[in-house]
Amino acid sequence: MHPPKCRLTCGIIGALSLAMTIFTLSCGNQRDDKVSAKEATTERPQGQSSEPVQTQIEPSEVSQRMSQAFSDGKYTYLFFYEPGNGNCEIMEKNLDSFARKTKKDVEIIKVDRKDPRNKDIVTGLRTQTAPIPLTLLFDPSSAIVAAFTKVVTEEELTQAFPSPKKVETLEYIRQGKGVILCFSSKRMPSRKAVQTCCSQAQDALAGKAEYIHIDLSDPKEAGFIKELRIDLNMAEPITFVINSQGQVTGKYGTEVQVANLVEAATRVVKSGCCPPSSGKSCPPATPEKK
Repeated sequence: MHPPKCRLTCGIIGALSLAMTIFTLSCGNQRDDKVSAKEATTERPQGQSSEPVQTQIEPSEVSQRMSQAFSDGKYTYLFFYEPGNGNCEIMEKNLDSFARKTKKDVEIIKVDRKDPRNKDIVTGLRTQTAPIPLTLLFDPSSAIVAAFTKVVTEEELTQAFPSPKKVETLEYIRQGKGVILCFSSKRMPSRKAVQTCCSQAQDALAGKAEYIHIDLSDPKEAGFIKELRIDLNMAEPITFVINSQGQVTGKYGTEVQVANLVEAATRVVKSGCCPPSSGKSCPPATPEKK
């Protein structure tokens, strides 16, 4: 069995950091599964053990475990590490502790990137030179919904699970559509006017993009709202536009117009890219020359 195919796209999302979790560990204007991640050197913190993270997973077993997890409807953390790396050891402990405490139905699979037996999964996902520790979260459909290229906490692992609206957003982008995301609350005076504008833009786009409204008071969307750095105390709605490449191409307040949303949703751009969840923002996008 071959490793699951991942459509990894990287956008200028900085705050949207999905990393925009539909990503890619890739750079440039490529929009397929090719990965060109920057190689990173991680020093072992003083006092950390140099003992390697233990794993007995054979290549075929990794694929079988992933396939079975998806079949069982589980989210799956795929953890890439290298023996003797202190940060990998810390991340492994966090993953193990998370697995013991979480109430979610998850599978955690550890892969020694240096072990030749794991060559199929490493090369299949093109993670040979990605920064480590590298932790990828797959949803039950085998799509990557989060990626970490550093040590993260148990809380961050929990927050990585996508909210209903985030799942919907990622699915539309996987379908090759743009997305109009409007965040508002009932107390906002221009709420209805902005929502009407977004709905009209969706109609004008005729299936090329979809409109999603997110209520700031919805507890299920708290993680997604925080991820996008939305101010819960803002006075008026804010609207993001994401093109089919997974790049944020527009951000509007009450001045939003149908024409703006349509143009932004269908805009094709070129941009550089940073590794998912690296904490770095991507450089400004440049419109692609026709």
